[in-house]
Amino acid sequence: MGHVFGLDIGVASVGWAVINSHRIVDVGVRCFDKAETAKEGDPLNLIRRQKRLLRRRLHRRAWRLTKLARLFKKEGLVDQATFFKQQPTFADSTWRLRVYGLDHLLTPAEWARVIYHLCKHRGFHWMSKAEEAKADNDAERGRVKMGLLGTQRLMREKRYRTAAEMILAEFPDSQRNKAGQYDKALSRVMLDDELRQLFEAQRHLGSPHASERFEQLIRGTAQARSGLFWEQEPALSGESLLKMLGRCTFEQSEYRAPKASFSAERHVWLTRLNNLRVVWDGRSRPLNEAERAVVRNLPYRTEAIKYKSLKSTLVKE
Repeated sequence: MGHVFGLDIGVASVGWAVINSHRIVDVGVRCFDKAETAKEGDPLNLIRRQKRLLRRRLHRRAWRLTKLARLFKKEGLVDQATFFKQQPTFADSTWRLRVYGLDHLLTPAEWARVIYHLCKHRGFHWMSKAEEAKADNDAERGRVKMGLLGTQRLMREKRYRTAAEMILAEFPDSQRNKAGQYDKALSRVMLDDELRQLFEAQRHLGSPHASERFEQLIRGTAQARSGLFWEQEPALSGESLLKMLGRCTFEQSEYRAPKASFSAERHVWLTRLNNLRVVWDGRSRPLNEAERAVVRNLPYRTEAIKYKSLKSTLVKE
């Protein structure tokens, strides 16, 4: 018999042992610093990853606003697509222009400023109902959710027409949230409704730049929010998703199953059932076929499964 090597790999150490058929040849441990920050315990690559994601998000927003400015030039609202870069500040408030435009005709430049302002600061939007539900268990997202509910309640109780009208009336000194504050949080759905009202008002007042075709380019349609206001990076699908998957070790022509896929989850569950042992009168045995049949589909009938609930089900049956 040759030598057998054993490794115990941890996050800050690697224990090792070498044995043969007669004795322990040697044992030891190598320690090293954890790959995480000393104070918070965060991974060292967390900050780098967060900054990379922030750069991507800022790049996508800048490109979306560039396309918007080019559309303004094409529609005749501004002379140059660099209009907003050449004039970064204006004498009058764009928030007040958004309220003014509900009842008065805006000039092409003013109308461009209003649309640009809404598309640049387009509010918070939950990607799914599941994400919104999870916010209750997260401190930061929970505060965002409470802020959104608070502004919606103000809109409803005081019957403000638009978000801008509400913000100027309730928060005249500061229209933006400060770090850690969400009392002025606005949902994207609420701002989309304001944009709809502004387009309807400007069309009624005779603006040549508020056609339904132009509105569709900005807001999309009711069936598909595909306009520049709603534009965002699509979820991974098709070839983009397959690029993220590796190939199977044993069947090189097949992709690996994603960890959250039904087939992968079922494989893990059935493997655990195969490895499960029942101790009865001091003797250990695997589940028999009747017991397997009882609990095989148990994870699909409950939100979470534990050994306690598994035992209860087997005892009951």
